[in-house]
Amino acid sequence: MNIDEDKKQIICYRFDAFYKKAMRYAARNCYRDMKRRQQHEISLDYLMEEYNQEPPSLNDDFTMLPIHRFYIGEIAISIENERLETALLQLPERKRELILLFYFADIREKELAKMYDCSRSNINYHKHRILKQLQQEMERLDHE
Repeated sequence: MNIDEDKKQIICYRFDAFYKKAMRYAARNCYRDMKRRQQHEISLDYLMEEYNQEPPSLNDDFTMLPIHRFYIGEIAISIENERLETALLQLPERKRELILLFYFADIREKELAKMYDCSRSNINYHKHRILKQLQQEMERLDHE
């Protein structure tokens, strides 16, 4: 063996010792963290026994609510309220789109005016008329 190989061998031994020491401390830190976490965590089984409850399941209390989706271009708008859904379906398509885009897609009057090629005040006027029509339709549905 020459001197260079001896130095390489010494460097390898030192690195090996350093690596083993670092891994030992990392394992010690990991075990310490796990022990600390276990002191604060409570088992879910223990909680279920303590409170005499069954774990919730999807089959118990959940019923699927009918959700109607309106598609306007690439925008999908979901309506969960049945009364509102039926009232919206009674409106002509253009009026329905205007209300859905304004209230559910957060498109402002200025942008709607560009889309429909009219003035912002015209959009505002139509919006208020459509809302009155929707209100009358929903009241009619309540009385049926």
